Parts: sequence; C-alpha cells; structure tokens
Amino acid sequence: MVDKSIFDDLSKVNGYMGAVLSDYTGEVLVSDTTKVKKLDETSMRFNEDFRNVHEITDKLGLGHSHSMDIKAENANIIMVCSGTDARVHLHAFAILSKDGSIALAKMALDTLIEKATKELS
Repeated sequence: MVDKSIFDDLSKVNGYMGAVLSDYTGEVLVSDTTKVKKLDETSMRFNEDFRNVHEITDKLGLGHSHSMDIKAENANIIMVCSGTDARVHLHAFAILSKDGSIALAKMALDTLIEKATKELS
C-alpha cells in the first residue's frame, strides 16, 4: 500500500503546497493537504477534467494525455497520469505557489507515479 512518504521528494520542491495520488476516478489513495484546504474533496473534479482531456486527445488521434498544467492567478497545478493502458491507472497532482519550481515538481511527480504504479500493480 502507498503511504504519505511517497510525497517526500515532491514536498522538498520550492513552492510545494500539497499533493494527491488517486485512482483515475478521483478516489484519493493518499494525500498531503496540510497547506491546501479541501484538496481531497477537489480531487474528484481534477480527475474528471483530466479524463476529459484524455478523451479529447484520443479523439484527435494524438493518443492519451500524460500531463496537464494549470496556471492560476496564485498557484500552479500539475497533473500526471500513469497511462490509461497501464495495469493500474493512477493520477497524481501537486499544487505549487505561483513562484514554485514547476520543472522540478514535474520530475518528482513522474517518479512518484512510477513508484505508485509499481507498488499497486
């Protein structure tokens, strides 16, 4: 089973505010929500939007989307997917402050999703 320690490397990234690992439906498997309120409750909505993007890119013949970035006024949201054809279809997302290290967070999220997929397979 995946535990909160899976966020250890990600939490060291400059600007890190919180993260969630969920199945593709949005059911939270583990989260770190100490700095962001209602992140668990919002997970289902983020996942629904990410699944819609999967569907759109597939319909366009582009294949499924592996990541999505959202730049908001006060923060950045980065989402990654283990793959719709993976044995375990997982989504992970992190919220960073607007001046956070997006590139480092993406690398940490990619590593996190790989670890979680292996653990849950």
